[in-house]
Amino acid sequence: MKKIVLALAMAGACMPVAAQAQDGDYGYEDERPAPDSLDKTGIRFEGRVFYERIGDPEDDVIYELGDAVGFGGEVGYDFAAGDNVVVGPYFTYDVSGVESCDGGLCLSSDGFWAAGIHVGLTTGDTGLVFGKLGYSQQSLTLEGTFYDPFLDQTFTFDETEKAGGYNFAFGYEHGFGENAYGRLELGISENYDLYGFDFQRSNIGAAVGVRF
Repeated sequence: MKKIVLALAMAGACMPVAAQAQDGDYGYEDERPAPDSLDKTGIRFEGRVFYERIGDPEDDVIYELGDAVGFGGEVGYDFAAGDNVVVGPYFTYDVSGVESCDGGLCLSSDGFWAAGIHVGLTTGDTGLVFGKLGYSQQSLTLEGTFYDPFLDQTFTFDETEKAGGYNFAFGYEHGFGENAYGRLELGISENYDLYGFDFQRSNIGAAVGVRF
């Protein structure tokens, strides 16, 4: 009889401990793992390298400014918009060596920037499929001299012209550790009426960044 009473007493003492262990796997409720989207929120900084082509693809006039490797950076801030969705603003600035020369005149890419909305869909524990849509601005610099035989006069140019349009991009991000990530991205932008052309910029590249 004593053995039975002792066994019941031990079982009763173990039940609260077991319940506490079951309820306390994560401690307080606010310490439970966050949804996947929260792992991709916060401010982010990244460096970019890409291959780009700039030209006017109109049917009547096809003008290729050229293609080259470029580099740049991006900063953004993403908020959770659901269990697996993040959204927030971004700002990108890029430079490249795209240039076209004819005689003594050279037209070159002086810089590119874009700003808009970044939307991402988390995939698994580390992946993110994302898209970007915003306003962009392309700068082109015209330098050199040009001789006009009809006027018998030489003109010297050293000027920069800017024009805006839209920017669209999509790609995939893969996380490394708690803060670092890598990206592959394809982007297209259209910038209107630059020296009489509507220049389309297409690029494909990779980026490495950190998120806090």
